[in-house]
Amino acid sequence: MKPVLFVFGTNLLFSIAQCARILGVFPAPGYSQFILAEVLMKEIANRGHEVTVISPYKPHNAPPNYKTIETSDVIENSDGLDLYELDNESLFKNILTTYEFGNIITEFTLKNKEVQKLLHSDESFDLVIVEQFFNDAMKGFARHFNAPLVLFSSMGLTEWNKEYMGIPALPSINAISYTSYTNRMNFFERIRNLIGTIFDYCYRKWVFYPIQREYLSRYFPNSIDFDEIINNASLMLLNSHFTTSENVLLPYNMIEIGGFHVSQNPLSKDIQKILDEATDGAILFSLGSNLQSSDLTPKILNAILSVFGQLKQKVLWKFEKDLPEKPSNVFISKWLKQADILAHPNIQLFITHGGMLSTTEAIFNGVPILGIPVFADQKMNTARAKRAGFANVMSLKDLTEETFLSLINETINEPKYSENARKMSNLMRDRVVRPLDLAMYWVEYAIRNKGVRFETPVLKMYWFQVYMLDILCFVIFNLLVIYLSVKYLCSFTLPKKCKRNSKVNDRKKRQ
Repeated sequence: MKPVLFVFGTNLLFSIAQCARILGVFPAPGYSQFILAEVLMKEIANRGHEVTVISPYKPHNAPPNYKTIETSDVIENSDGLDLYELDNESLFKNILTTYEFGNIITEFTLKNKEVQKLLHSDESFDLVIVEQFFNDAMKGFARHFNAPLVLFSSMGLTEWNKEYMGIPALPSINAISYTSYTNRMNFFERIRNLIGTIFDYCYRKWVFYPIQREYLSRYFPNSIDFDEIINNASLMLLNSHFTTSENVLLPYNMIEIGGFHVSQNPLSKDIQKILDEATDGAILFSLGSNLQSSDLTPKILNAILSVFGQLKQKVLWKFEKDLPEKPSNVFISKWLKQADILAHPNIQLFITHGGMLSTTEAIFNGVPILGIPVFADQKMNTARAKRAGFANVMSLKDLTEETFLSLINETINEPKYSENARKMSNLMRDRVVRPLDLAMYWVEYAIRNKGVRFETPVLKMYWFQVYMLDILCFVIFNLLVIYLSVKYLCSFTLPKKCKRNSKVNDRKKRQ
């Protein structure tokens, strides 16, 4: 009887999760972020759930139970930002720009006509998945539809999402994402990291949150308390793995699924032919979906073309315009399926901006990296890759023919880079369960258990309690009281004693 009940109960739980209605909110205009959203939400749909996704992009070959609410105007209103300029800006300017970018994304998504139509409809959902990307007002979707909230971080664990799940920020080992620091910082790096962490925290609390609170009030039809939704997620899915980030302590409510989007697909005939005929090897060069190689300055562009012309390897370059002056060994395309290209055995090097997707795909396929980071988490990603021994890193500002050629040759010809890349690949591939299956388990877990929360004590404490500053102040105060009391007592007793001793001495002298 018991086995029958167990099977019945298991099937019942599965059926509850299988027919769920899920809203996905992925508002970021970066196409690389949509790639992650597309893989995640299509897999959810393929498992029988009814999916609605708010996004600037539409998926390829979406199943019939996958509906898109397109917010392409977000892309149009975020195009004015010159990402290359961020490489020359200060840490504080990068922080401010990122939050301003987040406010643009939030407002233009929420005021979209189709999004407003959804908010004023009779639709209902069993779960809401929101990409955590400087858009905290969008957590209101879960409260509005009275559904559990799951967050997704395309950048893995950052200083922006730790506090939402109750992880204390430790500036001594947790480098702020805009820097090129790892968890081993020297004294002066820790000073700068501490200042940046405090500035980021204060700006988020005192400037960014009030703006997001206003968006929540303005665009949601019902009154929602911002302070109640900010830390109300059941769990967070992290697009990270210890090979792409660093060894960190995670609570039960943060699940690493880095590499979940990587799959092997056939190459196009022309790309397959180029790589198969690359008997001296091949190099892939891409600056990702947000940065355009065609926007590089003529000086840097000419230096790159000159170096590529000196190489024996074939070069596949994601370049968004025609390039008639390119060397004969260079092949350009406006878009390249880099994960599939990196899987080809003739690829010897990946020259990349160091975004999380690019870093993950390089590690998965065991390809050494030459990183040219520009903004956001790219400097940190490439710094970690360099410390792991499978990457070299250079700044775009310092790119010359000599340095570029030297680093390319070193990364290709020194065996340690390819050996370390293969070791990292083995570590990433050696998983207990496929990361996409792990993501599906936790999504359906949240549905089955009505958004059960693994709440850490930190969420119920003030920041000064977390770092025990109240205890430190208490100890200092009591020591100060003891010191002043002793000093006060001594000011009365010592003069009297000294006066008595003086009288005794005078008496002895007269005698």
